[in-house]
Amino acid sequence: MISVIINGICGQMGRAVYAAIQAQSGVFSAVAGVDPFDCTQSYSCPVYKSLDDVKEQADVIIDFSIPASTPEILRYALEKKIPAVIGTTGLGERELKLIRSASEQVAMFQTGNMSLGVNLQVELVQLASSTLGANFDVEIIETHHRKKVDSPSGTALMLANAVSSISPEDEELVFGRHEKNKRRSDNEIGIHSVRGGTVVGEHQVQFIGNDEIIEISHRAFSKQVFAQGALRAAKFLVGKKSGLYNMKNVVTEHDAASRLFSLENQAVVIIRSFAKEDAFASRVFDVIAAHDVFVDMIACSEPDEQSLSIGFSLNEDDLSEALNAINELTRNGYGCDIRTHSDLTKLTLEGTGMALQHGVASQLFSTLRKENIHIWLITTSETRIEFCIESVHTLRAADAIREKFNIG
Repeated sequence: MISVIINGICGQMGRAVYAAIQAQSGVFSAVAGVDPFDCTQSYSCPVYKSLDDVKEQADVIIDFSIPASTPEILRYALEKKIPAVIGTTGLGERELKLIRSASEQVAMFQTGNMSLGVNLQVELVQLASSTLGANFDVEIIETHHRKKVDSPSGTALMLANAVSSISPEDEELVFGRHEKNKRRSDNEIGIHSVRGGTVVGEHQVQFIGNDEIIEISHRAFSKQVFAQGALRAAKFLVGKKSGLYNMKNVVTEHDAASRLFSLENQAVVIIRSFAKEDAFASRVFDVIAAHDVFVDMIACSEPDEQSLSIGFSLNEDDLSEALNAINELTRNGYGCDIRTHSDLTKLTLEGTGMALQHGVASQLFSTLRKENIHIWLITTSETRIEFCIESVHTLRAADAIREKFNIG
C-alpha cells in the first residue's frame, strides 16, 4: 500500500487525485490532505492547513497547488526524506531551480503535464520538427477552462521546448502578436492561449509550410487522465534514489531495451598499427573504399606513442577483398598487426529507454559473461548497442538477453 499526502487537495486536481486513489484503494491510500482554503467536500482523511500540521507518515507527496507553495513542499520532502510528485503548472525558473537542487537529496518527479498522451505528443512533435526542419513555421495554440490562472500553460512550454531542442538555431518564443506589427521571423515559435468555459485542456501544434499544414493535437476530456498520471508517477517514485524524474522515465522504466536483431555471416578485422601517424585510420578506410568494400561497425582507440588500434566489422564475403586492401598499406611501409575473426553474428539491442537509464551496457556485459560469451567488437549510440559474437553462441546469447530485458 502506497500512502499519499495530497497537497492542494481542495482544488480541482487535488480532488481528482483523491478520487483516483479511492478507485485504487488496494494500491494507494490518501493518509492526509493539505490546503489553506476551505474544502467544499468531505474526505476520509484529515485535511490540514499546512504541511507542518500533518501528523501522518507517508510514502510520497503529490502536489497540485500553486508555484508559491513549491519551497514549502520541497522543505517538507527534504525534512521527511520522502519523494514528491510536482504536478503544479506555471513554475518559473526559481521554482525549477529549487526542484533540481532538492532532487540531489531526494527523488523528485516534475513535468509540465501528467498525461501519457501529452508526453507522446511531445515525442511526435520532436520527430516532426527534426523531419520538417526550418522550412516549416511552428505555432502552438493551447485552450483551457476560464479559471486557469497561468498562461501559457506548462504543456505549451513543453511543446515549445520539444521543437527548440531539435533546432540548431536559438528559437524565440513569441506570446501572441497583439502588440507587434511586424513580419514573422524565421526562428520564432508562436504560442497562443485561449481561456473559456470548462475546457480541460487542448494543445495543438501546427507546422505550417508552403501549401501544407501538419497538425499534432491532444485533447483531454477529463482531469482523471492527469490524476492517473500522477499516481503512476508516485508509484514509480517510491523507492527510487535521489534524482529528477519525468514521464519519460516512467514510461520506459521496463522498456530500456525492447528489440533484439541479428545479422549473420559477419567478420571482424582488427588492425594494430605501429606508425605514429594520426592519419593512419583515414588511410585504412581510403584503401578499403577504393576496393568497394562496405564496412559496418567501426571502433578506434586513441593513438599513443607506440600504436593505434582500429577495428571494424563487415560481411564475411568481403573479408578477402578487405585484406587485399590493407595489404597495400603494408607494402607501402606501414607496419601492421592484422587479426581477423570470422563466422560471427552481429546482435543489435535497441530501445528508446536506453537514453534514460543507466547501466544497460553493464547488464548486457554481465549477461554475456555469465554465458561465457566473448564480444569481438562493440559500438553504441544513445538508443542502440551493436556487438559481434561467435555464431555458434547466437541462440544462447539471444535467449539470455531476451530474458534479462523482458523482450518478447
